[in-house]
Amino acid sequence: MERKLNYVAIVVAGIVYWCIQAAWYTLLGNQWLDALGKSRADMHNTSPIPFIGSFICDIIVAWALAWVLTRTGRTTAMAGAVTGAALSIGFVATILLTNYLFEEASRALFYINAGCSLVGMTAAGAIVGAWQKKA
Repeated sequence: MERKLNYVAIVVAGIVYWCIQAAWYTLLGNQWLDALGKSRADMHNTSPIPFIGSFICDIIVAWALAWVLTRTGRTTAMAGAVTGAALSIGFVATILLTNYLFEEASRALFYINAGCSLVGMTAAGAIVGAWQKKA
């Protein structure tokens, strides 16, 4: 049976991912700033653009996860979570690490950023994996 993308699930997964990022960087904000070599005073951008942009990106990630899951027939929360984790490690973490190696960024920055992606994509994958729509 062919499955269609569940756009409600995609939006919910994007919102959850965004909330995970908000909590992650709130809890690890000082460590993240240290890894960047910045202080709170350096972060004077009060524009909502980064928050809106990250939300749009999280919706796109959730859409991509839903697309992969529907095409592969993986229709459970566990299958979605595993797929989200695998794609986070296989694509996001490896791309970040490649960039950070050349940029000589700190390991702490890698762990913080890649860790957030791993948790967020695992959660988003679980949501869209469990919440599939039949054709």
